[in-house]
Amino acid sequence: MTLRDARTMALSPAGDAAVLISGFGQFIFWERGSLYIGSSVSPSELHSHHAIQLSLGLQGKVQFKTTMAADWMEYDGAIIPPDMLHTFQAPGRLLAHIFTEPESQLGRQILKRFGSGGIVGLSRDEARALAAPLRAAYLDSAPEDHLIRIARQTPARLVGAEEPPDRVDPRIQRAFAEIDRRLDEPFTLGEIAAHVGLSEGRLRHLFVAQTGLAFRPYVLWARLNRALALGYSGMSWTEAAHAANFSDSAHLTRTCRRMFGIAPSSIRDAGRGLSDVATA
Repeated sequence: MTLRDARTMALSPAGDAAVLISGFGQFIFWERGSLYIGSSVSPSELHSHHAIQLSLGLQGKVQFKTTMAADWMEYDGAIIPPDMLHTFQAPGRLLAHIFTEPESQLGRQILKRFGSGGIVGLSRDEARALAAPLRAAYLDSAPEDHLIRIARQTPARLVGAEEPPDRVDPRIQRAFAEIDRRLDEPFTLGEIAAHVGLSEGRLRHLFVAQTGLAFRPYVLWARLNRALALGYSGMSWTEAAHAANFSDSAHLTRTCRRMFGIAPSSIRDAGRGLSDVATA
């Protein structure tokens, strides 16, 4: 993908409203992980999410702060631990955010090295070594499967290993599969428990032990990732919201802003149009 000139405001389809654009680039999703890579235009809102975030400046530094009143701190690369309030900016610069589940084997290794007490900066040399393959692939218009392969390997390099396989209870794996199959409809913990042959109480306990999240927050995270994946693949935001059981695009937008600090429509693929913008 070739980056085009960033614009901070874009007209709605009706031409009578403006939507703040946070950046231009790609959001790419895989099973329980994701990558944002592109250019930043404006700061994100203050937000938190359960994933570990590895942020890399691909052209210059990325800035973070954990309260709106704090001063911006600059990093070549940084680890943001789970559930930490933060906002970021990198005006006009290329950056990458890689999200890893903290309960995965890889996530546990990252937390063992960096802890969970605050944002930890990487050394300049380490950050640049990690950033180089992503930057080259993105600017070369590499296909998504190539970007995913590099993105999955990048946090593993922080702990000096290839990405390790996760060891997940097979009943939880079946629960994941059933949840994924039914993300477009309402369902209950009891229904998933019956599907995998467990009581509600046992599944509730296992779910927290294996994912670190209660059942309902995990389902919300899965629905959000599904909706964003569909929306960024070209589906209208209204259709993407309904496909992940959000009531409408405004509901999807509110959830995305709370968990990622941006509205879905504020990230623009450099080649995408501006149809069906969710502005709530």
